[in-house]
Amino acid sequence: MSFEHVPPRAAFNRYQTITIPFEKAITLGPDAEPRGPVEQRGSGGYTLCERCNNNTGSWYASHFVDWCYQAADLLIKSKGRPSLAYLYYLWPLRVIKQIITMFFTVNNPNFHKKHRELVRFVLSRKKSWLPPSYRLFAYYTLSPRIRQIGISGRIDFATSRVDVRSEMSYPPFGYVLTVNSAPPDDRLTDITYCAQFGYNEFRVMPLRLALLPVQSMYPGDYRNRKQIMGEAQAEP
Repeated sequence: MSFEHVPPRAAFNRYQTITIPFEKAITLGPDAEPRGPVEQRGSGGYTLCERCNNNTGSWYASHFVDWCYQAADLLIKSKGRPSLAYLYYLWPLRVIKQIITMFFTVNNPNFHKKHRELVRFVLSRKKSWLPPSYRLFAYYTLSPRIRQIGISGRIDFATSRVDVRSEMSYPPFGYVLTVNSAPPDDRLTDITYCAQFGYNEFRVMPLRLALLPVQSMYPGDYRNRKQIMGEAQAEP
C-alpha cells in the first residue's frame, strides 16, 4: 500500500496532523488540546495500492486542487462570510471522482468490498453517473479540527429510520457521502450531479455553499462552540 494524502498534499495538506480515534475524540470538549500520534506529512493513510494511487492522482488530483484553491480565494475575499452563489471553473466529473477516491481512505479496508460500484466509478476514469443509492454533499469549513468518519449509521427511534453516511472535512471543504439516506443537515449542498458530466467536459458552475463549523467528532454535527457549551451546561 502507498500513502494517500486526504486531501491531496497540494490542497493545503502538507502540515502536521494529530490522529485521534473516534472513541476518544467524542470525549473531547471543544477546547480540549488533542493528543495522539503525529503524522508529519499531513492527513492520510496507507490504503491504496501504488497503481491505483498513481492513476487516480494523475487523472483527478490536480483538478481537485484547483477547486480547493478557488474556494480558498473566495473565502478570503468574503472575509470568511460567504453568502452568495460563486462561479467555479472546473472539470466536475474529475473533482467528484477525487472526492469519492478519498472516501476509500477515510473508510476501513473492507469498504471497497461492499461498494463495488464506487470502485468501478473511480477506476474507470470516463465512467459517468453515480448509482442512485449514493449522494454527495459539500460545505465550506474553516475549522482547524478536521473530521474523517467512516461509514456510520444513525437511528431515529421515533420513525425507525436508519441514515448511513461517511464524512470528511479539511479546509476549505467538508463532504458527506450518504447511502440510501437523507443528508444530516439541510444546509448541505448536493453536488451529486457533478457525476453526470463527461471526463473531458469543463464547466462554469454557480455554487452556493454554507460555511459550517466542525467542533465535535460526531458526523453531521455542525454546532458551534457556543452551542455545544450551552447544551453541556444545560444538562442536569
